[in-house]
Amino acid sequence: MDAVIDVVVKAVFGAVASVGFAILFNAPPPTLRWTAAAGALGLGLRALLMKAGISIELATLLAATTVSAFTFWPHRRLTLPTHIFSIPGVINMVPGGFAFKAMTGFMKYAGNSDPETFFTAWRNGLTTFYILLAIAFGLVLPSLFLRIDKRTL
Repeated sequence: MDAVIDVVVKAVFGAVASVGFAILFNAPPPTLRWTAAAGALGLGLRALLMKAGISIELATLLAATTVSAFTFWPHRRLTLPTHIFSIPGVINMVPGGFAFKAMTGFMKYAGNSDPETFFTAWRNGLTTFYILLAIAFGLVLPSLFLRIDKRTL
């Protein structure tokens, strides 16, 4: 039961964060509900996949791909570019925590020269890189396989 509550809470906060980023990017008001749905879908699906034992990198790739594929629906309905919905929908999956741990780990290593600190910082840095790569590939993959109307791009 706690896993279901955790996924629902992450989906709700994913929707709120995505709407916040859409407003920050000056998205048209009719797109906000679609952006909220994309954010809830992305963060909720990633949390669900991680609860199922899938790594954060693969879960992010699958969630970003799902969000990007989902955005073709409002794209066709509103004749707006898919990026209006997909970018705010996946931006809440950016690995700020891992990047922070990597940077602080490298700063600690500069002070104490402990090899374990160095390798932990590298692991966090590589995790950050792989998650960012998963988000980028997840955004691009549906566009490669689904035909979209070129006049709105």
